[in-house]
Amino acid sequence: MEQRDDKFMERFADVLARSGWPRMSARIFAALMATPSGARTASELSALLGVGPSAISNGAKMLRTLSLVDVTRQSDRQIVYEVRPDAWMAAVASRDSELRALEGILTDGANATTDSRAIARLSETADFFAFLRAELPKLVERWRNTR
Repeated sequence: MEQRDDKFMERFADVLARSGWPRMSARIFAALMATPSGARTASELSALLGVGPSAISNGAKMLRTLSLVDVTRQSDRQIVYEVRPDAWMAAVASRDSELRALEGILTDGANATTDSRAIARLSETADFFAFLRAELPKLVERWRNTR
């Protein structure tokens, strides 16, 4: 891999890590995004990132959970990680259940307190998550229409 690609991967992984991603998940995702095919075997990732196979497996769990990466087997011993073509869109669009849970718990909190400032803060935040839930599908559709 060229030095330019290495620098991109480092910078991209750093941005993801600073936004709350586990460092290894960020490094794996950056490595996958930087390769032409968007796919690498577990052993390629292990060699590229200088870590063991278990670090790759553990780091990739979050990426699979977020629907950013698909995992296939080329053979009994060869695992391939591949960035989904619609990775970011799918990850954002699939947030409805998390947003609904946040909205619900915040609404419950607002209903459980008597402090007007806390009620206002909790209610406003619940309303924000309700707004996001309503708007995300529209944004995804607009995005698809621009492609």
